[in-house]
Amino acid sequence: MEEKKVRSDAREWLYNRYIKDDPEAAAFLKEVKIQADLAGRIYSIRTKLHMTREELAEFAGLTPEIIEDIEESDYGGDWDEAVLRINRAFRSWVSDVIIPVARMSPEDYSIEAASA
Repeated sequence: MEEKKVRSDAREWLYNRYIKDDPEAAAFLKEVKIQADLAGRIYSIRTKLHMTREELAEFAGLTPEIIEDIEESDYGGDWDEAVLRINRAFRSWVSDVIIPVARMSPEDYSIEAASA
C-alpha cells in the first residue's frame, strides 16, 4: 500500500487569502514571527542559566511582568530596548554569578565553609 503524504495547506491558504497582497499585514506577520523567535530564545537561555524571571528582571532593570510578557510574545513596549537590556543581563549573570561559582574551589562551597 502506498503511503499517503499528509500536509496542511491551511497556513498557505491563510497567507494567500489574508496577507499576501497586503504589505502592512505581511510586515506585521514578519515582526510577530521575529518577536516569537526572540521570546523562545530568551526563555531557553534563562532556563538554561537557571534564572528566575525575577532574577532576569533585576539584572535587566525590568519588571518580572515585562519578562513574562516578553516570553509570552505579549509585550507591547519597545522590543529592541527590552532585548538589549536582557542581553546585557545575561552577560552580567554569567560574569557575576556563573563564572565566580565556577572558579570556586570545592573547599569554598563545602558545608564547613558555609557554616563558618
